[in-house]
Amino acid sequence: MSGGTDAYPGSIFSLTDHEVYVVTARDGERDSGQIATWIMPATLVPDRPRVAVVISSQNFTHSLLAVSGRFVLNLLSDEQHALLPLFGLYSSREVDKFADMQVQRSPEGMIVLPDTCGWAECRIVSQLDLGDRIIYVADVTAQEIFPGRRPLRKKEAFALQTPEVRARLEEKHRTDGARDRVFMKQFTR
Repeated sequence: MSGGTDAYPGSIFSLTDHEVYVVTARDGERDSGQIATWIMPATLVPDRPRVAVVISSQNFTHSLLAVSGRFVLNLLSDEQHALLPLFGLYSSREVDKFADMQVQRSPEGMIVLPDTCGWAECRIVSQLDLGDRIIYVADVTAQEIFPGRRPLRKKEAFALQTPEVRARLEEKHRTDGARDRVFMKQFTR
């Protein structure tokens, strides 16, 4: 995630400002969560909500959701920008990100964060492996919206971080991009 340094210089994608989610997943007794901004509705059918979620195959959260086939999308509110370093800089392999939180559980037992705009529990129905990222298509099986809260957006979240955290997020973005380059699949027609 980048905000101060344009992740897509000279591209139409530099004009976007996605909502910030924390994707939570669980397998057995292990919980994990990570920041994600590449989330979007994937249907116009209102009684069968479906989403497309793009996740790095290198993240611990991905390993849990890939095994369980389920995850929760927690749409952060604009007051939750302080969660960005916790869920964007650290791995659940080393840190219990939920240790100091009063969390709830979704119907399938995954973590639901407090004070969000809402959450959606999802079941994976299809996927596309791009090498560096996996695109998951998932059906929403349960959800709750909390009216009156405004979603946190990527550029705002980044701007509200301390200079040290912004620098660490930018460096992580660069190193993850360099790491992921070797995993990218080449597609030909």
